[in-house]
Amino acid sequence: MRTTQLLCKSLIILLTAIVCSTAIMPEAHARIEAEKGKKYKLTKRHGPWMIMVASLRDIPESRRSKGLSAQEAADELVFELRKRGIPAYTFSQEAVIQRFNTLDRLGREERRSYAAQRAMISVIAGNYSDSEDDVAQKTLKYIKNFHPKVITENGVYKKTPGQPGPLSGAFLTINPLLSPQEVAQRKQDPLIAKLNSGIEYSLLKNQGKYSLVVASFYGNSVTQTATSRFQNANETLKVSNALDRAAENAWSLAKALRNAKSYNFPAGAPRNIDAYVLHEKYRSIVTVGSFDSADDPRIKEYAKLFGSKMKPHPETGVETMTAEYFVIPGSTPSAPPSASWVFDPKPMLMQNPKSR
Repeated sequence: MRTTQLLCKSLIILLTAIVCSTAIMPEAHARIEAEKGKKYKLTKRHGPWMIMVASLRDIPESRRSKGLSAQEAADELVFELRKRGIPAYTFSQEAVIQRFNTLDRLGREERRSYAAQRAMISVIAGNYSDSEDDVAQKTLKYIKNFHPKVITENGVYKKTPGQPGPLSGAFLTINPLLSPQEVAQRKQDPLIAKLNSGIEYSLLKNQGKYSLVVASFYGNSVTQTATSRFQNANETLKVSNALDRAAENAWSLAKALRNAKSYNFPAGAPRNIDAYVLHEKYRSIVTVGSFDSADDPRIKEYAKLFGSKMKPHPETGVETMTAEYFVIPGSTPSAPPSASWVFDPKPMLMQNPKSR
């Protein structure tokens, strides 16, 4: 590794902010990849709330000597943070030159330009649901006292009353790649996180950006089957109106879908469907699929499979719009179904919440 003595000759540190102290880092328990030389670039999947650590830019060529470039120094700072269990990334901000017309002292029009924004490399760290996140606050405090070697070795950093530490200017901000609307969409209700903590098949563990809602169970409603064939089965089932019953229904359906290979589900349906559960304040839902794009062709296929269809009524033969259902057969051909669930008439795509 090049010495940080060279760094001071080639960099200007504009903003500072992040980690210090001998205390154990709040996020250190997480397994954060730290591979020297690897690029860790900021994306929209990070955040939405993060810590602005530092912004670096190269000095003009006329004043430049040997040493690390701004990009090299930023990558080294990211590596130091990741070694301490802090997910850190680099973000490139391009220069912006604005031009305008003005008049000289003789009244002649002339064209001028100025640097409205200088090119720089920012180091941003953390992934938090909101600015009041407890881990975010503890990490920010830890960061403000951190003295990274890439900045502090060989006298690069000079302590001043307004800058007691090289990264004491750290502050919380939103992911610069996200709009305020996108941040609002990704904000997670603490109650939702609590309701879904540690559950099997949790949607919070879905790695995709979207999933398709195919079934909804409400606390004060009773789910009925699509046809009268299963009335006897429903009459013998003690249904609770409580939310815990809705949650149980959602979990049971998700489990059944994930083990669907032995059940007679609609023709052409995939076996062992990738199903998830999310418990909300007033309902529990079941989703299928993990999609990175809202244009994924599998979404239409799943929507067609699970959505309601025109079918002949079992008694009148008249075609009516009928919801699809999932049935677990009884122990014998003549026995009533062991369980059955009705899918939502129109499956809806939703953006996945994420565990933090």
